[in-house]
Amino acid sequence: MNAEDRPFVPVGNHPIETGRYLIATNQISNFAGEIESWIHNRTPGGIVYGRPRVGKTRAIKYLLLYLPSIFGESIPIFSVLCKYHKIPNESSFYEEILSDLNYAYPNGNKANIKRDRLVKFLLEKAELSGQFRIIMFFDEAQRLYEMNYNWLMDIYNELDNYGVALTVILVGQEELIHSRSGFIQSKKNQIIGRFMVREYKFTGVKSIDDISACLNAYDNMSEYPQGSGWSFTRFFFPTAFMSGLRLEECAQDLYEIFKIEREKEKIPGSFEIPMQYITLSIEFVLKKFGVNGENLDWINKAQWKIAVNNSGYIEAEKYNRLKKVSNKDK
Repeated sequence: MNAEDRPFVPVGNHPIETGRYLIATNQISNFAGEIESWIHNRTPGGIVYGRPRVGKTRAIKYLLLYLPSIFGESIPIFSVLCKYHKIPNESSFYEEILSDLNYAYPNGNKANIKRDRLVKFLLEKAELSGQFRIIMFFDEAQRLYEMNYNWLMDIYNELDNYGVALTVILVGQEELIHSRSGFIQSKKNQIIGRFMVREYKFTGVKSIDDISACLNAYDNMSEYPQGSGWSFTRFFFPTAFMSGLRLEECAQDLYEIFKIEREKEKIPGSFEIPMQYITLSIEFVLKKFGVNGENLDWINKAQWKIAVNNSGYIEAEKYNRLKKVSNKDK
C-alpha cells in the first residue's frame, strides 16, 4: 500500500464530492433485515416511518441493490416516489407509477387504460421472474390519500386474481402512523390488511456504536474507482491511512461534539441524529481537510466540530423546535 499510487480522479468526480454512493449503516442493516423478513413471510404490506432526513430514501436505494442478492436477481423490485397532490387524481396516480417503473409510454389515455397497462406490466415482470411476486416501495407515502389506497387495492386484487403476490412497503414520515390509526378507527380493515399489516420505525444515529459502524464503512466498505482497493478514507487521507489511522477511531469525538452542541442549544429529546448530518459532516472533513483540500495529516476534534457546525444540524433542529411550538399555538 503506497500513498503515491493514489488513482487519478478529476476533482469533483469522486462519490464523496458528488454524493452518489451508498453505505450500509447500522440503521440500514437493521431495516434490511426487517424487510427481508417481511418478504420471506409474504407479508402483503407494511409501513416504515421516521423523522425527516434519517436516511429512509437512501435505505430504499440500498435495498433495491441488496434484496436481489437474497431473493434472486430476477425478482421484480420497484420504487415509486409519491408526489404531492392537493386532490388525488386516479389518472395521475397510475401515470406516476408507470413513469417511476420506466414504462415506455406512461402518458395519455384514460385512467382505466393506464391501470390496465400497469397491471399487465407487473404481471409480465412477475411471470418472467418465475417467482410470481412483486415488491414495491412507495417513498414519501405520507402523501397518499385514502383514494390512493383504494386504487392501489384494485391493482393488488387484480394481481392476486392471476396468482401474483404484491408486497407494498410504505416509507414515509411519522404521519404514516397517524394514517394507520385513522384507518383503524374508521374500520378500513381492507386497507390495513393489505398495506399496513406490519410497522417499523426507522431511526437516526443513536450511539457511538452507530457512528463507529458508519465511519468504518468509509474506511473499509467503500471503494472508488471500482476495483482499485482505495476506500474513501484512503483516497482523501492516503498517508494517514497507510500509517494505520482510520475514521472509525474518531467515533467518540464525533459523538461528543453532537452531544455537546445539542446540550448547548437545549435540543430536547434523546440523542438521535438524522443520518444526513452525519454523512455531511464526514464528507466535509474528507473534502475540506483531505488531500484535495488543506491536505492535513489527520483530523482532530476541532475540525470535527467545524464539520458538524457546517452540516446544518443545529439550524435544522432549531427550525423543527420553532415549527412544533408554532403548531401547538394554532
